[in-house]
Amino acid sequence: MSKTCIIGNGCAGKTTLGKKLSQDLSLPFFEMDEKLKFLKTTPFPTRQQIRHFSRELNKLLDKDKWVIEGWGYKETYEERFKKADIIIFLDVPFQVCLERCHKRLGSTNLEILKRGVTKLNIFDKHVRPLLLKLIQKYKNEPKKIILEIDQDFKYEDILRQINMNTVPINKKSEYQTII
Repeated sequence: MSKTCIIGNGCAGKTTLGKKLSQDLSLPFFEMDEKLKFLKTTPFPTRQQIRHFSRELNKLLDKDKWVIEGWGYKETYEERFKKADIIIFLDVPFQVCLERCHKRLGSTNLEILKRGVTKLNIFDKHVRPLLLKLIQKYKNEPKKIILEIDQDFKYEDILRQINMNTVPINKKSEYQTII
């Protein structure tokens, strides 16, 4: 298991978790916001921009090992789900992400804060439902680990689940062993 995709709303903990997993599992870490931000120049991208972003993302996904986090364009979710061995969905409640956003961005620049809150809303209303459908589609795929985690997760539990080759059936920590 060497390809891990971490996805979730802004301020859900994707980067923190990704860096820690990368370090502990000795895998290269790619932060999509940082690595591919030069490709996201407009809030309403053209098909050409999305194709270019997808090509660059696939260069990362075609590597042998990785931990990649971020959400990027919805047109790229399926490819990440296909190529990942482990999919971690940080399903942190909107209100928790909002509180973390306020802490991260502060309240001095209201325009920046407004953009942050708008992004959180977009994820919650439009991206999250797409991800839940993809999770349903891939949850029974052999040799794929899918973890849906809320804000109370313990890092050690994630490592244990990955190392035990188990798939949570739901957030209540009932597990199904992968054969």
